[in-house]
Formats: sequence, structure tokens, C-alpha cells
Amino acid sequence: MIYIAICMVLGTIQSISYFLLAASFILRKARWDRLTLPTSAAYHPYWKPYLIFDALSSTLILLASIIALVLFFRRSKLFPKLIVTIIPTVFILNLISYYLLGFIPRVAESAEYAKAGRNLIVSFIALHIWIPYFLVSKRVKETFVR
Repeated sequence: MIYIAICMVLGTIQSISYFLLAASFILRKARWDRLTLPTSAAYHPYWKPYLIFDALSSTLILLASIIALVLFFRRSKLFPKLIVTIIPTVFILNLISYYLLGFIPRVAESAEYAKAGRNLIVSFIALHIWIPYFLVSKRVKETFVR
């Protein structure tokens, strides 16, 4: 359970950083305009829907991470059920984000985009390990009892 606790804390910190980055593109007019105004050199029509989706999904993931972290440390019975829902939801949101970014040629041709694709494959494999663990493990059933 220590490994899971460390992952939960680090995951929440990562969610905060993703949220702040996504929010900065929405809240900072210069960043927003650079990507969404047709007169800008970096403009592409898919930036606007991607940035909005990214901000909304980052907010949802951050809220879910915080709730899961609280339930984890309280050893709540709800934690395993919630985490089994959160894991595939986060994967699907990341998959949609990846798909939307693929419509922007400058991004789709980058090394970072290829790396994100590999990370999605790793996440897909990991969700098939962690979901059964939280559903079947005796240690999980004994730990989350409140």
C-alpha cells in the first residue's frame, strides 16, 4: 500500500501541474491568442477545441485525484470503487486529448506526440493490471473498511 500511497500523492501533484498548464492557455490572453487567432503564425483551427477540452479534462482529473487521495488516506470503502472508475476515465480523457492533438500537423509530427502515444500504450497496460488488483485483492478489501 505504500507504493500506492506514493503514486497517489505524486499523481495528485502531477494533476495540479497539468491543471495549471491547461488553465494558463485559457486564462492568459497572449497564449490563447497565439494559438487561436487566424492571424497568428501558430494558428490552427483545432487549437481552440483542444485547449478547452484540455482545461475541462484537467479540472476533472484534478478533482478526482484530490477526492481519491482523501478517500485513500481515510481508508474509505469507496476508494476502490472510485479508483476503478477513475483509472479508465483518465485513460479515455488522455486518449481523446491525444486524438485531438493529432489533428494539428505541427504537433502530430513532433517527438513529444510520439512519446505521448507510447505513454498511452503503457497506461492501457497498467489499467489492466491495477483495476483487477483493486477489485480482487484481499489486501485492498482488508485495508479499505471504513
